[in-house]
Amino acid sequence: MKQTYEVSRDFVSLFYYLTSQFEPYDLIFSSNYDPNLLTMSPQSANLKKPANRVMLTGIAIAVIAPLALTELLRFVPMNYAEKLFYSRFLYWGDALFVTIYAYRAEKLKPLIWDEKKLGAGAFVLSVFVLYLLSIGCGILSKIPSVFGWRENYEAVKRLAIAMKGNTFLMVFCAVTAGFTEEFIFRGYILSRLSLMCRNQFLPILISAILFSALHYRYFSIGEFILTFMIGLVFGIYYREYRNIKALMVAHFLIDFVSFELATHFYRFIK
Repeated sequence: MKQTYEVSRDFVSLFYYLTSQFEPYDLIFSSNYDPNLLTMSPQSANLKKPANRVMLTGIAIAVIAPLALTELLRFVPMNYAEKLFYSRFLYWGDALFVTIYAYRAEKLKPLIWDEKKLGAGAFVLSVFVLYLLSIGCGILSKIPSVFGWRENYEAVKRLAIAMKGNTFLMVFCAVTAGFTEEFIFRGYILSRLSLMCRNQFLPILISAILFSALHYRYFSIGEFILTFMIGLVFGIYYREYRNIKALMVAHFLIDFVSFELATHFYRFIK
């Protein structure tokens, strides 16, 4: 509990520090920033922008709450597979909180960027390319190991053992990650940061850092690099193409295939 509190506290302090440093350069958190600079529809662009502190509060709670609540499950007398299953409901609850907070506190829709429709071919191509790029990210995440960094795979092994022979748990975890993480980190957090920032790459960078922080319990530098790079790729895609559904499907496939491979080859992981 103390470790979780310290991580959460340091994370929030770093987040506010990083964002505050850009104010003198008028790159971020400008109260006069015009939402029309974003490529929204006229209806979305005319929405009144909430105060930055309101959006920052929503972002902080959306990131910290599932981490802290998941940590509390460590003290519940259940086996790891049961804890893994019930912890997924925390992320669905987080997505519900984001939805309610957006409507009640911000007076905005959770997804303020209008969804761009893709034809079937373009949708499948998007998912395929995103998946291929994730493989590239996975290869690059192994660079520290090439230079002698010893990775910690204990969390991966524990996850694989819990999921072995449990297809329902595997699918449920992949579906949960695909929907809730994209909804929260790309749909909600990225779009809110974009409302506050003049430099439109900075929200992608910050949301990728937050996304990688979500996976800290792997205690793996490779996992941090992987999730950070996927966060960048997915953030750029959502910024340019505005299709959250393609990201959700790609995320589901990435996790499901990774889980499936892990359950078959975890014995060979050293």
